[in-house]
Order: sequence, then structure tokens, then C-alpha cells
Amino acid sequence: MNLSSDLLDNILSKAKNGKAFSMAATVGGEMLLFEVNANGGYEIYKQKAVHRNLTSGTEVVFDLSEESDGSIRLLDFIPMLIDLKQNEVDYLIDEIDRSMHPMLSQKILECYFSGLESGRDTQLIFSTHECILLNLDLIRAGEVWFVEKGKDGASHLTFLAEFKPREDVRKGYLLGRYGAIPLLPQEAMKW
Repeated sequence: MNLSSDLLDNILSKAKNGKAFSMAATVGGEMLLFEVNANGGYEIYKQKAVHRNLTSGTEVVFDLSEESDGSIRLLDFIPMLIDLKQNEVDYLIDEIDRSMHPMLSQKILECYFSGLESGRDTQLIFSTHECILLNLDLIRAGEVWFVEKGKDGASHLTFLAEFKPREDVRKGYLLGRYGAIPLLPQEAMKW
């Protein structure tokens, strides 16, 4: 495995007070898992994909480069979910739903929120275009901001809590109640 010494030194420097830890990282298009023991020794595992034929039970192993964008995107969240138990970290994720089924995006958020421990100073900030994530059973209205580009080209923020939403937020969003509707000139739509 071809790792730079700077990267390895950086990972090993995260060992705190002689505690063992795990860390996942994407390096050169490969997902790697670093297991560091309390003595500073380490193991590095290269992530592979294993697919099982549900009828025959046979397994086929693939390199991650052979996987779909959605499968690889799902693996991008492993470091965050592992780190959630070990560190107080803020995460900023652009298009959390990119290349994934909407139910997977929702499940990732559910895993994140269920992994949070009371009193931990950690937050997740993400952007999405996926309406299914506008679920007030999952996130609070006070945590949702909409971005709308004005006719002047500037982006404007709207806070969902200002509307005191009582109805289906997803439906209200799609109907334009909260703004954040793209400006589509009619001439651009004539193909």
C-alpha cells in the first residue's frame, strides 16, 4: 500500500492518552480502515466490496473502483459514523443525498442522530435537494434553512421556523411556500 509518511504520521498523531482507535479514510480512491492499538502499533485494511448471491450463497469480491457511485458514496459516511463515538467534531456535507436512494439518505441521518450522545458538542450541517429529508420527525424546524437565488443572482436564506409549519413541510416546500424555488426562464425550457 502506497501511503505518504505525512498521512501516516497524521493518523498516528491522533492517538490520545494511549487509547486504541479506528479511523477510516479515502486515499487515492480506496477506502482504508486504520486500527491503532494503545501501544501505537497499527493495522491498515483495504476496503473491498463483497456481494452474495442470495440464491446460491456464493460470494464475489470487488474492488471499490468497480462499485457504483451510490455504493461508494455510502462508504463516505463510515468515517463520520465511527468518529461520532470518539470525537466532538462538526461535519459539513454538501449534497448529502448525492448518488443515493432517498431512503438511504434518511437512514444515514437516523444513524447519525441515534449515535449522538447527550452533552457531546457535535453537529451536522448538510445541504440537500431531497424532499424526503424535510421530515419534522427527523429534524426540527429550527434546524432547516432554505436557500433561494434572487433575480439579482444573490442567494437569500429563509428560516423554516419563521413559518411555524403545521402542515406537511415537504408539500409546502414543493408548492413554494418557503421560497427556495429555482428561477427557470421560460425560454430556457423550450427545447
